[in-house]
Amino acid sequence: MNDMLVLRKPDKTAQTRGKRMGLQVVISEGYDLEFDRAIFTEPGATIPWDLLGYGLHFLERWDAAAPLWRYRAVAADVGTPSERKRTEAVVGDLRVLLYAQELLFVRNSPAGKALLASWQQEMADGADKRLAFLRALHLVKPIFCALPRSWAGEVSKATQRHRDRAMQRVPSPSPRARRRRQPSGQPLVRVEIKPGVYVRCHPGQEEAVRKRLGKMDKPRDERRD
Repeated sequence: MNDMLVLRKPDKTAQTRGKRMGLQVVISEGYDLEFDRAIFTEPGATIPWDLLGYGLHFLERWDAAAPLWRYRAVAADVGTPSERKRTEAVVGDLRVLLYAQELLFVRNSPAGKALLASWQQEMADGADKRLAFLRALHLVKPIFCALPRSWAGEVSKATQRHRDRAMQRVPSPSPRARRRRQPSGQPLVRVEIKPGVYVRCHPGQEEAVRKRLGKMDKPRDERRD
């Protein structure tokens, strides 16, 4: 399968990491490329390397995927009055969230390719990229997956507070686990508690963290099991 990472400008770090993941790395400003699945990125975009595999996997069912941009920003907040008017005519409402298309996953399906072509057309004459992408989505109507904002490298303060509270409820490690802990000052380890969701904990607490946070996703009457 031809999985491609498309960079707009040369980036040695991204090129090296992309190749290590088995991706075909291409430097291009266009969208008319030959690929099975592609990840289009913009300069300055945060690339969530540990999530790219999940994003590509989503394309087995979806035509395209991109993270939400900002939870408090809607289409009415960006662009010129004339472009907002055109967007409202296409979308039907400007009280809709926008997408961080700086990280865009696309499958080489008819709808995926049509989305890229429509977006290019909508961006003509210096249009706002986010409004243009929103219009293209509604014009083509691909099977689209809206990813969490954290995929774009941003985590809300409320989300971080929730994670911090959850970590405070993690039980203390056993004496044996304490002996396995790294010396003070060593970095915490990263634990995946479910696909695409990570927390940090001290070495030796991984299983306790998974068990505790796994129970939080269950109904209250099932957490005693």
